[in-house]
Order: sequence, then structure tokens, then C-alpha cells
Amino acid sequence: MRVAVAGLGWWGKQIIGCLGKSPLFEVIYGVDPTPPAGALDFLEQHGVRHAPELAAVLADPRVEGVVLATPHQMHEEQCLAVMAAGKELFCEKPLTMTSAGAQRVVDACRAAGKVLGIGHERRYEECFERVQALIDDGTLGRPLLYEANISHDLFRNIDRSNWRLDPKHAPAGMMTATGIHQTDLCCAFFGAPAEVRAQTSSLIFEPPATDFVTASITFRSGARGAITLLSCTPYYGRVTVFGDKGWVEVVTEGNVDQGRPTVVTLCTGTSEPRQVTVYHPTDTVTANFEAWAEAVAGRRQYRFTHEQVLDNVRIFEGIVTSAAQDGKTVVF
Repeated sequence: MRVAVAGLGWWGKQIIGCLGKSPLFEVIYGVDPTPPAGALDFLEQHGVRHAPELAAVLADPRVEGVVLATPHQMHEEQCLAVMAAGKELFCEKPLTMTSAGAQRVVDACRAAGKVLGIGHERRYEECFERVQALIDDGTLGRPLLYEANISHDLFRNIDRSNWRLDPKHAPAGMMTATGIHQTDLCCAFFGAPAEVRAQTSSLIFEPPATDFVTASITFRSGARGAITLLSCTPYYGRVTVFGDKGWVEVVTEGNVDQGRPTVVTLCTGTSEPRQVTVYHPTDTVTANFEAWAEAVAGRRQYRFTHEQVLDNVRIFEGIVTSAAQDGKTVVF
């Protein structure tokens, strides 16, 4: 698939590097009206042309698909433009900032008969594939609780004007960075949400940037989710999924770009020996892109359903709304 990647920040360049390794893709454009320092040299090194505007790329018949790695507030309009141009669409998370916007994008994809690609590559990590299998085969029993703390300090020293610290583009602390991956996993494991409560704070960062968020989610199945994110402490990553017959803990020793192992501990009984497995990093970003490309070609089903994508944006919007109202419960 010949694609354009819109957004040439750190993650956009990571995507171009991943797609360049795959036989399923050819990146022919990198799109950014104001490319950051070094971005144009990066494109030249990878044999990719620069285009300042998305509209020009959408008018090029050679472009078959578009990957959006742009500021979050731009996603909805750009997604709809991609659909209107008849191109394939892969959008980085979050898909949109509102559930109504996500519904418009999903409806446009359905109407066009397109497979909506979404940047939730954590579902392709071996550790979380194992958690899904333990839920599906009944090892954990009835799913009860998803408990997570995913924190890092990567945003602590970036310029205060960076859009990643702007509540307009990145509300509720690290929800758009790491939290929305956790709620995506919750949707995969537990199904549709029923309600959410959340609070945020500026413990270290200067307001309006927030560096702390905690969310409590109830799912229609009765299962619960409890998620905490800090933007001002060294990396910490732990997820535990509890059932009435066992629990499984996933501890990641570093951020996605650090190449460190993940330790999974499974407990199936108070008196049973705990099973510990170490997983080493794999290229889940490319795996997600290739799964999307295979689905576009009709060779296999994509892992993300439209309803899961919509539910995740509903949770995200609910967290933002609840936090703005000092923890008021938002019912879906």
C-alpha cells in the first residue's frame, strides 16, 4: 500500500521507520506544514517526499492510504477528509476528542467500506495477548478488575508550549499518551462501559497542564477498571487483571522505545505456585499496521471492532468530562 504519513514529530518518524521495514507499505509522502528540526533530513534519508499540506496528498492518485500522527484536535476533520478522498485510513490514538466525532468517522468508514486502522498497538504485545487468552479460556474465571498504573516523566522537560501539554489537544494528563491504551485494553477484555469517574491535578506541572489522573470505570458486565497515570515520576508500568479464579500481573520495565522486558506473573490459586514468564519486546507497531493492511486487502479480520473503538472514545470523553467536574459520575 502506498501511503502518506501526516505529522512529522517523534512518533510520525517512528511510524515511517516501521513502515519502511514492511513489504506491505511504501511511504511516498511525509506531510507537515511546519516540519520540526531534522524532519526534512529524516525524510531524505528514507527516500520520502515532503508535502506541506494534506489536501495536495489526498489529490494524488498514487496515494492509497493515509496515516495520521497529527495533533489530536485535528484528527476528526482529517479523518473525514481522508474518507471523502476515497483513501484508506489509519489514525493514531485518540481517534477523536469526542464520542460524537468518533461516530462520524466510523459512519464515514462504514459508508465507504473502509477498514479503520487505529494506533493501539499494545493489543499486539505478547503479554496482553496472553491476558486475553487467559480471560477467553476461563483460567481467570469471571473478570472482575483491571488495575493499572502507567507513569513516566518523558513530558516533564519538554517545552511548556508543546501541544502534548495543551489541554485542548491532550486533556486529562496522560490520557491521550498512555491512558487511552489502557482503556482500549479494558474494552477488549471487559466489553462496553457503563459509567466513569475521574480526577486530575497539577502536582508538579504548572497549570493548565496536568500531571496526574485517576479514573474508575464500571463496565456493563459488572467488571471494574482503576487506572492511575503520573507524568512526573520515572517510568512505572503495571497492569493486573483479576478474576474470581486467578489474577495475572504484567510489569513492563521501560517505555515502548527502551527495549526492556516485560514480566508476567500468573496466580491460579492461593496455594498454587505462581507462574512467571518474561517477554522480550517485539515490533507491535509494525504488527498493527500489517494487520490493518491485511484487513484492507480482505485477507483477515482486523482486531479492533467499530464498537470497541467507539467505546474507548466514550470512556476517554467521560474521563475528561468527569475530571472537569471534580469527579462527577458520567453515565453512558
